Amino acid sequence: MFRDSHPVLALIPARGGSKGVPRKNLAVLCGRPLLEYTVRAAVDCAAIDASYVSSDDAEILEVARRLDARAVERPPAFATDAASAIEVVRHFIETLPAELRARDPLIVYLQPTSPLRDAQHLDAAFELLARHGATTLMSVVELEKSPFKAFGLDERQRLRSLFDERLSNARRQDLPPTFLPNGAIYIFAVSDFLSRDGFPSNGSVPYVMSAADSIDIDTPDDLQRVERILGDRHG
Repeated sequence: MFRDSHPVLALIPARGGSKGVPRKNLAVLCGRPLLEYTVRAAVDCAAIDASYVSSDDAEILEVARRLDARAVERPPAFATDAASAIEVVRHFIETLPAELRARDPLIVYLQPTSPLRDAQHLDAAFELLARHGATTLMSVVELEKSPFKAFGLDERQRLRSLFDERLSNARRQDLPPTFLPNGAIYIFAVSDFLSRDGFPSNGSVPYVMSAADSIDIDTPDDLQRVERILGDRHG
């Protein structure tokens, strides 16, 4: 689909440390490490040419190799709580061979804390991307409560509509749909990333996912919730 013009590379960032859930990326979810769900989704996606796991942790990199992903050793400076996703992607691009970078590959950035995003989601995202003839896509979830009805505080600490005051009184069905990135899938060309020095957003194709499939593992409660969902789905 894209291989003739752009090689497609999955990048899965999985550092060893975590605040909310210790060793989160290796936390056991239905008998498998959390990381495995995302690596298998990437490896099983027909559109992806190669899958990479970026980590500072030897055990995580070994799990990646066992699952047929390529290991990228991340410097400790890019594996702290303060390190940004932009720094992780930039480091990954710098590790690519010059001849591969010259072909302006597509990067599929997949956070391992979205275990309910699977290969079928990725296949559908690439079909949507091809249909639009685009090179940037972001997975999103539709907001139940419209931000057009939101308020901030003015200098007197009184409520002030963030948008036109008339919108705060409008019926929900009369307001345009609004979306929030769910972090599950980002697709962009290396050139798009470098020109913006960050993840492209405006103008990206939206891939809408359900609220259930958008769960991001951040706490032990999130793990238990996803475990129940997986149990219900697979009997």
